[in-house]
Amino acid sequence: MQIRKLGKLVPGPLKPLAKKAWVVLTVRINPNPILVLGNQKSGTSAIAALLAEMTGLSITIDLKSQINYPTYNQVYKGELSFSEFINNNRLDFSRDIIKEPNLTILHQELIEYFPRSKFVFVLRDPRDNIRSILDRLKLPGNLPGLKQEHWAKIPPAWKLILDCRWLGLEGENYIELLAARWSFMADVFLKSQDKMRLICYEDFLKDKIGEITRLSQDLELKQVNDIADKVDIPFQPPGNRNVKWIEFFGHDNLACIDRICCQNMKQLGYLPSSQGQAYGADNAKNL
Repeated sequence: MQIRKLGKLVPGPLKPLAKKAWVVLTVRINPNPILVLGNQKSGTSAIAALLAEMTGLSITIDLKSQINYPTYNQVYKGELSFSEFINNNRLDFSRDIIKEPNLTILHQELIEYFPRSKFVFVLRDPRDNIRSILDRLKLPGNLPGLKQEHWAKIPPAWKLILDCRWLGLEGENYIELLAARWSFMADVFLKSQDKMRLICYEDFLKDKIGEITRLSQDLELKQVNDIADKVDIPFQPPGNRNVKWIEFFGHDNLACIDRICCQNMKQLGYLPSSQGQAYGADNAKNL
């Protein structure tokens, strides 16, 4: 039944909802989207949005249904098929560029489902990354653990990020779990780096236009728009990059991050907090 015929059967006040439902049900899933992955608050939104602006491509910034009713954890645990997950989010998967950090844990399923797709992985220093996550949730970084009143204010999708033991990760408190999650995400890139284009958030901050230009060239995309007037738009609520790590986390929690993330930090060129810019807010990347 065509939408025009369907419209005759739907009462006037319900027509907008019916039209939206029709679009969702009939939209075509993009067989080879560009997938932008990485940990939450690593710069994925800004980088993906600017890439879409420069190239004129359509974009999904986070899967809308997963914000309040996350199901990616069910896919990871085998409780929901990946095909059903894709179909449930078909409108978001119809776009040219899809940015969703939670898809990082499903990278192997993505590779199998979208074999011709191109992948981008956004990397950020774990100390800045974890601090930005906590800033987003208005949580301090120097506590020995979160109390019930803290958890009560955290949205459903973010609870799965802070308490990520369902991924098989271990930690005594929220800092250790967030550090374990960062390392888990870094492992995703390191194990599949031949299939992913890496862009470091620290490099992006130094030369936003240059990095997005290089990324579009690497992905063989045409550059159709000037993004000079868009590079400083906050695509997500910004954190406080000026605070020193030691002031935000305290000695014990900062040491936890170094201990848990040290191996992947070393492989990816990030100095430990005991060297160089030990307690600074500037990046310590040494690639």
